[in-house]
Amino acid sequence: MRLVHWISFVLALVVALVIVAVFAVQPAAQVSLPGLGMVPLFSLLISLAVLAYLAGWVYFLGYAWALSRERRAWRRERQKLEAELEECRAGRVEEVPRIPDRPPVEGVEQS
Repeated sequence: MRLVHWISFVLALVVALVIVAVFAVQPAAQVSLPGLGMVPLFSLLISLAVLAYLAGWVYFLGYAWALSRERRAWRRERQKLEAELEECRAGRVEEVPRIPDRPPVEGVEQS
């Protein structure tokens, strides 16, 4: 997953550098788009960068949702195991060692 994050970061940097370079070289460059006519290239690149950013947020929200589901499952499993552990502890009697030359401890069953 880290590789995906690094690739996304590098691509975002490349897009930002391309936008800055296009604006520095030809600030008045225009592109013809069907249905929209002549559109400044700078505004087209900015709108594409914003759409990419929003797509990244959709990915992030999906990833966060999946992590929260996984975390809830882990929490349920942990609670189940803790309850099982308490049940095992309650069923087992702690053995108190008895030293032969000392009297038995009061309140403890001797076997």
